[in-house]
Amino acid sequence: MRAAGIDIGSRSIELVVLENGKIMEAVKADTGFDPMAVAKTMMKDIKFDRIVATGYGRNLFEIAFEGDTVTEIKAHARGASHIFPDADTILDIGGQDSKVIRTN
Repeated sequence: MRAAGIDIGSRSIELVVLENGKIMEAVKADTGFDPMAVAKTMMKDIKFDRIVATGYGRNLFEIAFEGDTVTEIKAHARGASHIFPDADTILDIGGQDSKVIRTN
C-alpha cells in the first residue's frame, strides 16, 4: 500500500508518500494564494492508495479531494511517538503559531 500524507500549512505544503515504511516521494511547495490549486498540482503525478491531510488547510482539502484529515497536533504526536518512542515533549514551530505537545 502506498500511503500519502499532505500538510497544508500557512507558509508551505509538504506531501510525502510511504510504501512499506520507505519514503517513495517527497514534495514541498509554497502555499501561495490558492492552496488547493498548489495541492492539486503537487498530487498530479503522485501515485498513492490513501491520503491523509493535516495543517490549517486540511478542511479545504477534505472538501476538494477524497481523503481523511487529522489535526496537526495528533499527526505530530503520532509521528514523533512512532519515530522517537521515548520522547514525551514535541515542539511544533509553524508559520502562524507554535505548539508544545506532551505525549505522556
